[in-house]
Amino acid sequence: MKCESDKMQYISVLRVGSMLLIVLFHSMCFYTGNWWYLCADVVPFWKVISTPTVKIGLTTFVFISGFLYGYMYLKRGKYRNPKTFLAKKSRRLLVPYFFWGILMIITMPAVHISWINLFTGVAHLWFLMALFEMFVIMMLLNCLGINESSSKYVDFIVLLFSFVLLYVWKSSSGHQYAMAIKEMLYYLPAFLVGFYYAKYRRDDESKVVVASLFMVGIIVLFAYSLFGYPDDSALYRVPAILVSLSAMIWVSRYVSFYQSNVLCNLDNNSMGIY
Repeated sequence: MKCESDKMQYISVLRVGSMLLIVLFHSMCFYTGNWWYLCADVVPFWKVISTPTVKIGLTTFVFISGFLYGYMYLKRGKYRNPKTFLAKKSRRLLVPYFFWGILMIITMPAVHISWINLFTGVAHLWFLMALFEMFVIMMLLNCLGINESSSKYVDFIVLLFSFVLLYVWKSSSGHQYAMAIKEMLYYLPAFLVGFYYAKYRRDDESKVVVASLFMVGIIVLFAYSLFGYPDDSALYRVPAILVSLSAMIWVSRYVSFYQSNVLCNLDNNSMGIY
């Protein structure tokens, strides 16, 4: 049995790993106080490890999206027609968002989800709307000719600007809830790093450097969580991106694995939105 990403098997590994981390995080939410509408004693250990777990999982998902978009756009010449691209992403992201969002509002009144939440991000479905907005931003940058022919310096400025936007949001009122804009700003740097990795990818990264980046990212993430930085702290961005980037380099270059039916099934069902 072959996976959908058979020619890029490492994407399957990363996507399945990210999905399992997110599932693990949600299994801990009852004991961390993240689900305010459920009452349970907070377990400090679960609370400490839950935040790095979800930061790595979600950041890697977004990183994969940016990488695949960059690979297909720059290396394969796809996504060149803005109208066709937006129509495709609307079908794959916005249609399921509104379908399941409306269904949740109707069938889950105890969670206190209202119709206004359709335009702010319904529960965990905010990911679909935020990801759609990231694709739109990248399409606009491509239409302006910034991404494909731009130099490393211009790309660095664009990436730096995305971090500036994030920190400006964090220092402002923090009420940019419409259309999941705050979540989009939170994960946009990871999407851009994934795109630029596809653009500047090399085959000679040092194993020591890659492993060091991974370990530094993991240690910093758990240190932030241990010392009580809130879940939405922008400080989690850089170390989470380091983990995602180093994990992709490591898996794609240095790890061999057996392409099992279980892996394929998990990959094909891990939010097939890429």
